[in-house]
Amino acid sequence: MIFLTVGSWHRGFDRLVSAVDALKETGEITDEVIAQIGPGEYEPQYLSSMDFCSPDDFKRIVNDARLVIGHAGLGTIAVAIRQQKPIIVVPRKPSLGEISDDHQFLTAEQLEAEGKILVAREVEDLPARLREAESFVPVASSGSQDICRAVEAFIEEVVAQRCR
Repeated sequence: MIFLTVGSWHRGFDRLVSAVDALKETGEITDEVIAQIGPGEYEPQYLSSMDFCSPDDFKRIVNDARLVIGHAGLGTIAVAIRQQKPIIVVPRKPSLGEISDDHQFLTAEQLEAEGKILVAREVEDLPARLREAESFVPVASSGSQDICRAVEAFIEEVVAQRCR
């Protein structure tokens, strides 16, 4: 199973959701895809989707997945790294109004250089990254595990506060 996640950014990430939906439609992705699609406008036809999921459900789905595809959000990346799951990230683009700055590109480039993630800079790069993911083994984390846990705990606290 592949888990697609786009986080909770108020603009959604329709470009990524529609690209993965198209890959599922054409058979380039044959696995079941469970998708957390956020508040976007695109409704996938070939993915099992939900708008949001709880932090516990998120961790469980990542744990069950053989691969994670997501935006380059730190929370998403931290959970995948902590669970030693291969992850393909597609950074949101400020030029398309998907985010306000290029911090996702910077994060993605650094973690890719460390061998922890795969990056599809464009959705058109997804088929090639999916092929790479078949044999990709993320570099095991050492000190970054503590950073991942701290980021994950912070995000869980923010989510918990929003749900109160």
